[in-house]
Amino acid sequence: MLRESERILNGATGPGSGNSARLAAFVARQAVEALVDERLKVVGAECAGASMRTRLAILRSLDGAERTARAEFAWNQLSACCHHHAYELAPTVGEVRVLCERVVELATPAGSSQPGAKV
Repeated sequence: MLRESERILNGATGPGSGNSARLAAFVARQAVEALVDERLKVVGAECAGASMRTRLAILRSLDGAERTARAEFAWNQLSACCHHHAYELAPTVGEVRVLCERVVELATPAGSSQPGAKV
């Protein structure tokens, strides 16, 4: 999913530059949600019907608070980028790119340069 976000940000796919940052944020947010769900399975707390905020709270109590806090921050910021408000500017490509980098860090095991670990 993160590769797709990068392609959208680079303009290779998607509806064009107008909403590309918002679309990339939506795809990256889905990647965070998938990482959280995978980690919840690992700790034995699958809760597919729960809201994302609830899943993050459960993960924080059962797993590492620091890593979960980073996932929560990324999810909250990406969610804000996904929603259109008339009184706010649209997210920039640079802002979404930084958030996508944070998601890549979440997917990378500590001490490794290869993505693959779970939140």
